[in-house]
Amino acid sequence: MSTQNEREESSNDKLHQLENENRVLRLENRQLRSDMAEALFKLKEQVAIEDRYQESQSRFETIFSQSKLGNKIIAPDLRIIQVNESLINILGYSEEELVGSKVIDFAHPDFVHHWLDMQDSLWTKKIPSFQIETCLIKKDGTGLWVQVTSMIFRDNGATLGYTIVENIKERKVLEQNLQKLYEAQETILHMVAHDLKNPINNISLLTDYLKENLEKSQELVVEEKKENLTFIGLISETCKKAFAIIKDLLFIGDMNPNVRFEKTELNTFLQTELAALGVEAKKKGVEVDSVHPGLPVYAHINPEKFSRVLENLLSNAVKFTKPGGKVTISLTEQGNKALLHVKDNGIGIPEKLKATVFDKFTNANRQGTEGESTTGLGLFIVKQIVDLHHGKIWMESQENEGTSFFIELERSQD
Repeated sequence: MSTQNEREESSNDKLHQLENENRVLRLENRQLRSDMAEALFKLKEQVAIEDRYQESQSRFETIFSQSKLGNKIIAPDLRIIQVNESLINILGYSEEELVGSKVIDFAHPDFVHHWLDMQDSLWTKKIPSFQIETCLIKKDGTGLWVQVTSMIFRDNGATLGYTIVENIKERKVLEQNLQKLYEAQETILHMVAHDLKNPINNISLLTDYLKENLEKSQELVVEEKKENLTFIGLISETCKKAFAIIKDLLFIGDMNPNVRFEKTELNTFLQTELAALGVEAKKKGVEVDSVHPGLPVYAHINPEKFSRVLENLLSNAVKFTKPGGKVTISLTEQGNKALLHVKDNGIGIPEKLKATVFDKFTNANRQGTEGESTTGLGLFIVKQIVDLHHGKIWMESQENEGTSFFIELERSQD
């Protein structure tokens, strides 16, 4: 009987144990189903996030690659990581040439500091975005003005820079033209206010004085006639000065960059111009000689404006050369360049004035050897015209020995 009871108790214990184990298994199963449901939810959430990320990446890649503006991604050391087709077209370099290089490799030497400032602002000072107007060098060696907008962003734990490059060449040209217009207006106001009123005032005073003298007597003695002739001479010189100022003023106001150029044979052009310009030299007793190659030399010039270059250079040479001196104008060929050389053996230019001879209203403005006046604009106008012809001008001078002006132009095909 005892054994029977023991067996029953043992069976009951096992039954309780199995019930407990079953209860635990049900709880574990419930927890497992709950964990699986949570894991599945998180997995779906992660998949959704991945999908949104991929969509975002796809949108970014589309915007990046198809943007009409130059786009690039750069590292903190300014190394280029990625570029789009527009930037490739803007700079003329291939993707292989750009990626892996540094931005400053394509910067104009005068504007490398712009990119260093950007690097410091974005990665050191942690400024979110940065904008500059700077100049880049294209593959063909020409400069290109661009507006650059850069911002930092995080990507896989790294802080990178996203840069948008916009070609602003047309805007810069417009700004330069507006600046030239402003400077021309400034010049006009300056001349009217300070230079033009003085000679006109002198003309008025001298005319009044001469009129008074003539009204005093019907019969003038020799000395009075001489005095009046002197006044008339002064009036004439003052009128010439006023006319020169007005001529320079009108010329600067008409410095339109959109001038017409025509293929011109320079030897013939120079000889024609010298025939008209040599009168003042003969009156002063200054010899004018010309040297030119036997073969024709062609260049694309605007004859009217380039005539002003010769007029101003020859006029200056004669003014600063004493009677009996000599001025030589020569034309030579140097490869694909035509070189015009105007040389005199006059008083030369002091060292302290050389740096400003091409400035507007230069402090190098002096009277000629016979007291001839100048407006201080002649060489400034010459420089503007040469620049308009995409040429180059420079000067060499030794005080009391003479001065040379050189103009280099691109030759045209014969």
